[in-house]
Order: sequence, then C-alpha cells, then structure tokens
Amino acid sequence: MQRKWVQLAQLLLSRGTAGWDRGKGGTMAGFNVRSVLVTGANRGIGLGLAKQFLGKSNPPEWVFATCRDPEGARAQELKTLASRHPNLVIVALEVTDPASIKAAAARVEQHLKGSGLNLLINNAGIVRLNTLESETPEDMSLVYATNVTGPLLVSQVRAPTEGTSPAALGFDFA
Repeated sequence: MQRKWVQLAQLLLSRGTAGWDRGKGGTMAGFNVRSVLVTGANRGIGLGLAKQFLGKSNPPEWVFATCRDPEGARAQELKTLASRHPNLVIVALEVTDPASIKAAAARVEQHLKGSGLNLLINNAGIVRLNTLESETPEDMSLVYATNVTGPLLVSQVRAPTEGTSPAALGFDFA
C-alpha cells in the first residue's frame, strides 16, 4: 500500500495541474521552490512528496517534514531519509494543537531566518473506519479537527512583520 502512495506522489509532482508552469505542457518540471513544508510526512502521500522534492535535480534548500511523533516507530523511514539529506528537517507538529503549531513555526523560522516559506502542503489527515451505527461524536470531532480545522490553523500562521499583530507567528509565504 505504501508504494501506491509514493507512486501517487510521483504522479502529482511529475504531471502537476493545469496552469502551473505554463508553457511546459502543464508539468511541474520547472517548478522549483526554495523551501517547502509537508504536514503528515511520516508516511503515505506526505512521505512520498518529501521524497520527490528531495529527489529533484534541483531540490529545495529546505524540506520541512512534519509528523506528530518524530521519535516514534511510524517516523523511522522519515528519519532514515533525513540521515541522507541534510536539507530535510523533521518537525514535530500536531495540527489540532495551536501550541504545537506555534512551536513548529518557530523551528521552521530558525532555518529560514526571515526568508519565508515558499510552499505549504497541508497533507496531514486521519480516517476512522466507523459505520453509521458505530460512529461517535468524539471520533467525528477528531476527524473534523484534524482534517478541516488543522489545515486552517496551520495556513493562518504568519511571521510577525511591521503592522501585524505580535501574536501572529510562523510561516511567511514568500
């Protein structure tokens, strides 16, 4: 199953979407970024995307790969990848926790030094395989918080600049 996710990530990066990199047949061949952050990058599509960015002939200066537990067993493949790529930074991130988002943003900013994040890929997500009869409000709330509210919270983070709230912190998309 893991291989299918990696193949899907390869397809997404090789074909791109209409309108991206116009003049090259809609491919992402000329799509280059200086920094990218992929949430949920310890397995599946997120891990596949991180591998694809790192495997490019002109990889990003920084690839930030996030997961809930960078020291856990599910992050082993990501840790192995980081050992081979000094531009891969594994960052702890729980997308439903504002404190975790703030800490992750601060860690990313340490590397970017004010240059801003070029690309955010909100990939983190969960699924609960419940039936209508077995679904609970708690499970549904967790799925919604992770898959809907989490990407919103991560996307709203901005680095403090003149004229912005001092409470704002994080990713300044350059």
